[in-house]
Amino acid sequence: MKKDFMSSMKEKTSTLRPSLLSTEENIKNQILVLDKLRDLIPPLANDEYDQLQQNILKHGVKDPLTVWETTPAAAQVDTDTSPLFVLIDGHNRYSICQQYKLDYRINLVRFSTLDEVKDYMIDYQLGRRNLTAEQTSYLRGLRYLQQKSMRGGNRAAENAQGDVAATLGKEYGVSSRTIKRDADFAAGLEKLAPGLKQDVLSGKKKLAKASINAIAKTEITESVQDADDLINGVSAPNVPGEKLSKAGEVTSKKSQILSLETTIRELATGKLNVQTCAQLIAKTDELRALLRAK
Repeated sequence: MKKDFMSSMKEKTSTLRPSLLSTEENIKNQILVLDKLRDLIPPLANDEYDQLQQNILKHGVKDPLTVWETTPAAAQVDTDTSPLFVLIDGHNRYSICQQYKLDYRINLVRFSTLDEVKDYMIDYQLGRRNLTAEQTSYLRGLRYLQQKSMRGGNRAAENAQGDVAATLGKEYGVSSRTIKRDADFAAGLEKLAPGLKQDVLSGKKKLAKASINAIAKTEITESVQDADDLINGVSAPNVPGEKLSKAGEVTSKKSQILSLETTIRELATGKLNVQTCAQLIAKTDELRALLRAK
């Protein structure tokens, strides 16, 4: 059964109270927005942001903004241990309030580590919004990558990662293979320039998911800045010694091969009938022709 994230988040924050040494107004003046946390949140489309702005200007901010009460050391921004207040939910509302000098309430929460905060933010987003398929895939993939990085890279950890994929798949009602494809998608998006990544997640840029997945398995020395770099093709994975300075330097044929491989795998693992079998044969023949021409 899919986890009820909203209930779990309420349980986590219901007993937390503001520090007795800090007034709400003082905290508001100290709120910090961290790019690495803000960028975890899929952006609103322009019309969604405009609607939110109109609602706030008309009715005010109904729900409190969530602020992490921590230290610079725990937030990995400095070695200082003085109090720090980091915004972790309500970035769009905060931006609108800052622009129009509107008042708002805050809800303080406490976590021990930055990784705990990231997991909280990802779960909260998955549980509260009507996300696109790409945004949902990205967030599930981030969860997997978070768990993977926390377990390390030894053989025991690699075996455990299979369990993580299965656990997350059960939690979100998808297969473990889907979770791993989500992880490739998220890893690929993280290699895009921040603006391009946000455009992809908001739907402003339409890019093939297979091309983004391929970016995750290439060695690039700089972020992909332009959508044309992806459209022109990226490196197929598992090519020994291939190293890219820019994603667009490889041929579009490799991108076609990767896209066909992904389609074939999805067809083969899905429900087979006369139509899907015909599609599978046609795609396999197409891939075989491309491979022979290499």
